[in-house]
Amino acid sequence: MNRYQPTMPRAAFGFTAVAMTVLTIALTVVVPATMNVSAQQERLLALSNGATTHASPLAHVDAAS
Repeated sequence: MNRYQPTMPRAAFGFTAVAMTVLTIALTVVVPATMNVSAQQERLLALSNGATTHASPLAHVDAAS
């Protein structure tokens, strides 16, 4: 009986799997953790402060009527 002989050895598959795992963890955990979060927080804070100042007059108008 002839046995199937894969063209790529098992070690290459293992190395590829490890490399893809490391790349996935790096892209989903390490890179976002090292990004400049303070700039994003300042932008969100500015947007939220702007939204509350615009929403306040509407709330007072609704409460008065």
